Amino acid sequence: MIFQYQALDRNGKSVSDFIDAPSETSARQKIRGQGLYLVKLNRHEINTSKDTAGAKTSLKTLGEKIAAIVSLRLSTKQLGLFSRLLATLLKAGLPLPVAITDIVEQIDNKHFRNVIADVKEKIEQGSSFSNALSVHRAIFPDMYVSMVRVGENLGSLDQVIARLADIEDKQNILTSKIRSALYYPAFMLLFAMAVTMFLMTSVIPTIASMFEDQKRDLPLVTTIIIGISNFMSHFWYVPIILVILLIYLYRRYVQTPQGKRRVDELKLRIPLAGNLYRRLIVYRFTQNLGILLSNKVDLIKSFEIVKKIVGNVIVEEKIEEAAMKIKEGASVSNSLKKSEFLPKLVLGMISAGEASDNLDTMLMNIGNVYETELDLTVTSLTSLIEPIIIIIMGVIIALIVMSVILPITQMNLLLE
Repeated sequence: MIFQYQALDRNGKSVSDFIDAPSETSARQKIRGQGLYLVKLNRHEINTSKDTAGAKTSLKTLGEKIAAIVSLRLSTKQLGLFSRLLATLLKAGLPLPVAITDIVEQIDNKHFRNVIADVKEKIEQGSSFSNALSVHRAIFPDMYVSMVRVGENLGSLDQVIARLADIEDKQNILTSKIRSALYYPAFMLLFAMAVTMFLMTSVIPTIASMFEDQKRDLPLVTTIIIGISNFMSHFWYVPIILVILLIYLYRRYVQTPQGKRRVDELKLRIPLAGNLYRRLIVYRFTQNLGILLSNKVDLIKSFEIVKKIVGNVIVEEKIEEAAMKIKEGASVSNSLKKSEFLPKLVLGMISAGEASDNLDTMLMNIGNVYETELDLTVTSLTSLIEPIIIIIMGVIIALIVMSVILPITQMNLLLE
């Protein structure tokens, strides 16, 4: 059980935290053992996935929603470390409840610690590990739960958990590589926007006042730049409001089935970035399908799980169609031929894997190849984005400089 408590330390400072204990009496003893004076103790109820879905209709403050989202994101990042620790303790011969109890005390993230403690409590009440995990779908995806269920049935839970830890580590490494590669272009873009904003709101207004004193007709480019500068100086908040409004409308649109489908179609067609996105889909499909098959998950069940992992409605439908053909007796390679999201080379390798009865190994090898290609593609895209940003910044600065130089040049010619 998870209890939330308020207490005072030896200096009289208020302390608020969560604690895992089998009963309220044990919780009180644990708190006293930490040298704290207990003020308030309540049992903390864990939100399940159903609770999370129902929370949309409940009245919550914006701050609470943001805190919940951040806490959930941080919790999912700790899944790999939890899996690694659990696999190590299970291989050492510790029973599952004991291993989870040892891990709970080492988890820093409160939300994730509460979830794991809830899982332990359900196991102690007689639930299987996979069923206890399935309650928290927001943290433990279908693939994780299915592989744990297979590990329970085959008696190789420690090996399955170790494999899941490897998967989480690889996914985190790939995500980190992509994000780190995009940090520099993002910084350049923000810096360019900041410089432009400074010029338009500080430099141009000063020069514009000088031109107004001359009471002369200004070149078109100067008039346009001064107009934009006046707008940005007096109505700087309008672009911010528009950006926030567009983000809100986009999120609302994406939540609709039609909007989600349209956006997923555009992701596949975007120049340059679409190529990266398609390779990411191939990587997710082949890598995860290979891992599921290597862990003895049923083929049709594996397709159902992978369908949810790819993250694209269009591709999900094609995977579902392929699964239907497999149910009718077709081979995996023939079922995927009309899917169009897999290159011919990949389909040929899948066919070879089926022929040699090593489909799972072949799929994981394809995933490893595409993981490397993703890394190279991100690097090449980054090197392409940087000069584009520099060129755009140069054009903007050139227009601003031109808008200043042209009137001055005209004045000098008139004076001569």
